[in-house]
Amino acid sequence: MHFLSSLPIALTAWAVCSSTASASRVPLSRKHLDRRDGSAVGGISSSGGFWFGDFVVGASTNLSMLIDTGSGDVIVNPGKYKSSQSSKALNTTFSNSYGTTSGDGTGNGTVVGSLYFDEVSLGSLTATQMIGSATGPAVIPNDGIVGFSGPLFWQFPDNSTSFMQSLCTQGKVSDCRFGLALEDENTGSLIMGELDTEMYTGNLTVAPIYITGWATLMDLAVNGTIVAQDLTVELDSGTATIVGPIEAVSSIFEATGIQGVLQNSSSGQQLVGYFPCDSPPTVGFSFPSQSNASTATGTISKNGKLFDIPTSVWAAVDNGDNNCTAVISGQDTAAFPGLWVVGQPFFQGRYFDFSLADGTIGIAPLKPSTTTNATSTSTSRPVPTQTVTTNGAMSMVGFERLAFLTTLVALCLYR
Repeated sequence: MHFLSSLPIALTAWAVCSSTASASRVPLSRKHLDRRDGSAVGGISSSGGFWFGDFVVGASTNLSMLIDTGSGDVIVNPGKYKSSQSSKALNTTFSNSYGTTSGDGTGNGTVVGSLYFDEVSLGSLTATQMIGSATGPAVIPNDGIVGFSGPLFWQFPDNSTSFMQSLCTQGKVSDCRFGLALEDENTGSLIMGELDTEMYTGNLTVAPIYITGWATLMDLAVNGTIVAQDLTVELDSGTATIVGPIEAVSSIFEATGIQGVLQNSSSGQQLVGYFPCDSPPTVGFSFPSQSNASTATGTISKNGKLFDIPTSVWAAVDNGDNNCTAVISGQDTAAFPGLWVVGQPFFQGRYFDFSLADGTIGIAPLKPSTTTNATSTSTSRPVPTQTVTTNGAMSMVGFERLAFLTTLVALCLYR
């Protein structure tokens, strides 16, 4: 999920992380997770395409909370929050807005409630921070949401921080980073406070974050050829599909033979695609973008790699008779023209490292031992040397992109 409300004016800078703490790996599943001696063991059933971890918030245990890199706050669903002895009521309310709340990548909703300071725990790691106890109808699946984004997508008051940032600031993790390893059998791991090199194969491909909400620049590839450069891509584990601008997605559909249908949804016009289930197309993202790779310094990769959308996840819905709904859809976002929201289908079969300390994102294929045979569709390959540059539909409109960049730069400078 990603936030829809106005951007906060005052953004909190990332804190320096302590080196005298621990790390933790917590299994995830697509359903409820049961705690067992500080770890978690998950089932294999899905719940709307979203990923959940087992948290403790206040005195509420065994909370199945959505893991979301597209937002930054901790909210417990109505009736789920029980205050601990150390809880402090802030006597103020919150109102958070979220997009891509449905399994098809559409939908939006507003969550309201009361704010508290209380403890939040994941496995052996505990932080004290601001949390929201929601009232009214539940917008978020299961028991609530834990946001892992940077400050740009925090919606609580200025003195709040995300759970991960709280762990870093309070010296609870040895390294200010977390990782997501989402496997193909509805299970996975959330790695806190370390880079687990045993879980992936080869080297991480690393790119700088574009804004402090886990967005970066990527190039778009169709059938192995780069067709558009420097797309702004938000890597959002809380979105169940992949959503891009209608014009760009329409061009992808046309190039790959996908039948596109423009329809109305609860969040505006949506371009939906249909394709033969036994013939998924080849579409992917090159990471880092060629412009970032060409100016790379430090840990940033000097050569991009092409990560295709795994063929095993292309069918968002199997409609029968060899007809499937594509996992990519088109939807324009007025607040962020040209934005791509790349959700969990792109995560599957891969290790994603999010380093708050370095301001980077790293990607690598999971080792075969930690995923299924579908991993072969999740591997990376070098970016082809031949680049096709297109105008119009496949790229962000120049003036829109300039306005978007200007807004982001202003926000970052204002911070």
